[in-house]
Amino acid sequence: MIEERMNSISIPLADNAALQVRRFTPTANGPAVLMIHGLGQRGDVFCPAPGVGLAPWLREAGYDVYVADLRDRVSNSSAVPDISQHQLICEDLPALFEHIGADHPGERFFAIGHGWGGVLLACALIRHPAWLERIAGLVQIGARRVCQQRNWQRLLLLELMWNRLAPLAGRRQGYLPLRSLGLGTADLSPKLHTDSQLWQNDGKWRDPQDGFDYAAALHEISWPSSLYLSGRNDRCMGHSADVKAFARELGNHDAQLILLQKGTGSSRDYGHLDMLTHPQAVNDHFPLMLSWLARHSDTATP
Repeated sequence: MIEERMNSISIPLADNAALQVRRFTPTANGPAVLMIHGLGQRGDVFCPAPGVGLAPWLREAGYDVYVADLRDRVSNSSAVPDISQHQLICEDLPALFEHIGADHPGERFFAIGHGWGGVLLACALIRHPAWLERIAGLVQIGARRVCQQRNWQRLLLLELMWNRLAPLAGRRQGYLPLRSLGLGTADLSPKLHTDSQLWQNDGKWRDPQDGFDYAAALHEISWPSSLYLSGRNDRCMGHSADVKAFARELGNHDAQLILLQKGTGSSRDYGHLDMLTHPQAVNDHFPLMLSWLARHSDTATP
């Protein structure tokens, strides 16, 4: 187990809202890394136990790691805020960029997204392209926009559980109770659920609130170097074919795609969550990510 050395930070937003961030500060002043979790999860996916996970592991390697919790209920007894993807993309993520930029003035930083968090990261950078100059590189872990699979995992997880059972269970409560359904560690806003459905079911990549066309805006920007990871056992939430399609959708850029499967550098076939939470990840692919970050850290200062 790695020593923790973690501080909690609250970043204020409009309407008396706030973002909670855990900062894992290294002993030396290394490049910053921002970590964004997916829908139905919290930042715990990057630090599932004290001293365990990708966040403290990278901190031990000298990186200044910021693990964000996107807007959620203040406590288990409080209401789930009915926020939209538009708010996360246009308010939450820019506030995180600003905070890291203030902590590391004049420096570039890395960003790591897991699942839908990778999509939100991409959207925020497309809508706020001035921040692209500050991004040293992106690591996308099981991140895909559209699910093109037609297997039983999609039928069970997306069609039945995510698209039907969760909204049905949430009609009386005003939010989707993902925790009680065993679909995540954080309950979900109905707006977030509706917005994500539009995109992952092969809808046009446009903001449902103001019509912003992300695909069209991509033609005007140069995308950062990116590392894409997918797990052999991830058949739905981040299938390797869908991860590859997302990388292609972002346009021509320096992209490295790696499939985590037994016999090709991994001790096991990884799934969507255990790519970050399995104890063996520190030996299988955490060093791979560290090596990739190190290769791009020479551009960490403009």
